[in-house]
Formats: sequence, C-alpha cells, structure tokens
Amino acid sequence: MHNDPFDEMSVLSRRMLLAGGVALGGAAALPAFGFAGAATTAEVPAREAGIPADAKSRIAMIRRMRLRTDAGPVFWFFRGRNYAQQGANLIPLCELTFGAVMYVTPHADGSMDVVQYELGFRTALGSSKRTEQILNPVTGQMIDVPFAPVGPTPVHYTPNNALQLPPGIGGTNFTLEHVPELFYHVGDQVGIHTHSRARAMTPGATDRVLNDMSMICSPAAEALNPKVHFASAMAHGTDVTDYARWWKMPAGSGTQTLRSLGQKVAKYSDMPEDWRAMLAANDPAMAADPIAGLQRKAVEYKN
Repeated sequence: MHNDPFDEMSVLSRRMLLAGGVALGGAAALPAFGFAGAATTAEVPAREAGIPADAKSRIAMIRRMRLRTDAGPVFWFFRGRNYAQQGANLIPLCELTFGAVMYVTPHADGSMDVVQYELGFRTALGSSKRTEQILNPVTGQMIDVPFAPVGPTPVHYTPNNALQLPPGIGGTNFTLEHVPELFYHVGDQVGIHTHSRARAMTPGATDRVLNDMSMICSPAAEALNPKVHFASAMAHGTDVTDYARWWKMPAGSGTQTLRSLGQKVAKYSDMPEDWRAMLAANDPAMAADPIAGLQRKAVEYKN
C-alpha cells in the first residue's frame, strides 16, 4: 500500500480543523478563522445584510457555526463522492463517509483549544461498506485504499482566531494561501464561504496542491444570536486537488474533485449509524467512549 500523508481525506481533515486553510511547519501562522473584514466605507454588501461588521462579533458567529463558543463536545460528519476531473469531464472514483469527534475548551482571553479525532471510510460507488481495494476507472487497476484515523490532535486558536498546529504532522509540511471568508445572509440562513489553497510537501514525494472550499450554513436566528453557543450547521464542500498519490494516476490525467455534504451535531448518538458501526469495528475503544478517547496518544498518521 502506498501511503499518502495528505490525500483527500486529509482535505476533509483540514475542514474538520475548521481552517479555511492551515499553515504548518515553517510556514507563517495565518488566521484560520480569518474574517473578511467589514467594508471600510459606510456601504455594506447586500449579501451581508444583518451580519455584524465588527471583528469580535464575526469571530463569535463563525465559532458558534463551525464549533461552539462554550466548553463541550462537537461532532461533524460528511458524505461525499470523489471524481477524476479531466477537462470538463467528471469520472466517479469512490465515495467517502467521514466523521470527527472534538472537544472545545474556550478561555477567558478569547483563545480556544480543540482536540479532535477524525476517521473516514472510502467505499465503492453506491456502497456503504468500507473497501480495502477499489478499481481506478481511468487506469483499470485495482488500487489498495489507505486507512488510518487522524489524531487525537490538539489545536489552539488565538483570540483573533489564528490557528496554531504542531509542525510536521505525518512528516508533511504545508504552505498556505488563505482567501478571506465571504458572508451571506439569504432568507433565514447565514452562510460562510471558505477557500484555501495549500501545498503539501512530503520528503521523497511530489508536492500536491489542494484547494479546499466549503459553504457552512446555519439558521440566521442561531448564527446571529450571541446568546447561542452551539448553532446547528450544515456544510457543502468542494475540493479541487492534485490526485491522491495512492490512486497511481499517470501524468496528464487531470485533477481530483470531492463533492460533499456534512452536518454538525451535538451528540455522538446523532452521528450516522453506518459511520458509528464502522468506527466500532475498527476502533472499538473510541466508539465505546469517544470523549475519553480524545485523551489518548495520537495514532501515527499513515494516510
């Protein structure tokens, strides 16, 4: 099996880290929860009607939508489909069911610590059962599918929402171009559009470029209410990347795209039944007590 320490599951991992992008290793620390600053003139974009303009309020809104503003657990899951993208042609590759377990600890100075565990299961097209091999429809080869949890990983957010991570996760370093978030208020929904472009650099392997985009949506009544700590949220994801190395795509085969839909929930029992069953089969200790499992030593990153 060819290990890929930054494949499309890790793109979702960056989403779970709730960064528009992350800067690791020697890269400069950039604001993962960076906000698109309010207009410097009196004019406010029509798409932002009713959304607070000051930085502190925006950060609080983003946190309650992506995580929570008080202490406690957070669970995210995503379902998605990977495509080979060759010009305007999209060729389905596989499906992905992904889940994350987190615990948030805010501090009086406005900073925040989060510890999280992430595990994704790749399945054949139309299947809900994890697979260890999958057909590459472009090359006709059967491909070994890498599999390993990520974490538990501790991360820290500064008061201005700059994300701080340990360097060299899984032997890979990253450089990042972060695009400031865009905010939308449409009907009774608030949306946050995120986009980051990262370069993954692994010794002995070709660099990979990854564009991670998502639209996180919450009911406006929750997103805009400072008394709400945990806003319900859905996320629509689009990732456009170089191929994960384990796909063994020949040069000139195009790029890889992941389309996904996710939801944030407050209880482990609200995670999808099939994901919980696969977690129990592959990491029974974490499934038995996911919050306690966040205290154990991180699993070696093998993807």
